[in-house]
Amino acid sequence: MFKLLDNSSLIFAFISYVLFAVSFIYSIITFSKIWWLSIIQIITLFVAIYLPQYIRTEVNFYLYKEDREEIIRMLESGELKKEADRYGNKGYKWYYTPPQYMGSVKSQMIMATRHSEDKLYVFFQSSEQPWLDFRGLQEGFIYSSTGQYPTAREFNYSHYEYKKIDEHWYFVSDDSERFKKSCLLLCN
Repeated sequence: MFKLLDNSSLIFAFISYVLFAVSFIYSIITFSKIWWLSIIQIITLFVAIYLPQYIRTEVNFYLYKEDREEIIRMLESGELKKEADRYGNKGYKWYYTPPQYMGSVKSQMIMATRHSEDKLYVFFQSSEQPWLDFRGLQEGFIYSSTGQYPTAREFNYSHYEYKKIDEHWYFVSDDSERFKKSCLLLCN
């Protein structure tokens, strides 16, 4: 169900919100004389509207963690290779996302740098680009094989705000408002 929600299925969202609204109104009308049932409905409505925006980062991280770890394994083994663009340039740190992992990466490209055998940094985009936002939103997870957040020289993503999630994982965002509201439960 979370994969369906995470893929931003508008049809599923529309149907679920309409069904919830109809059942909410029906129960308020039906049980108006029993006040505590109405309070339970109002609390449920509040939780249904506000909770998902506060746990979306945590859900995304754990839902797709295995896929991202598989991509890291593919990078370390050399299974994923840099591919030339239409001009023949292979680039510095961009890898095409394998088609089966497009849902977990949310981007066609994966940014990864390797400085030595034990220093690998990988950025995974975790959110869809906002509609009609031409600047773009860079938000996601950075994997660090050393467990330390990469410096600007090592990865060029250090200007983002970041929070540590796990031993090797960091949540990053270039939107400070979204960053403050995200990853409240897991991040240090």
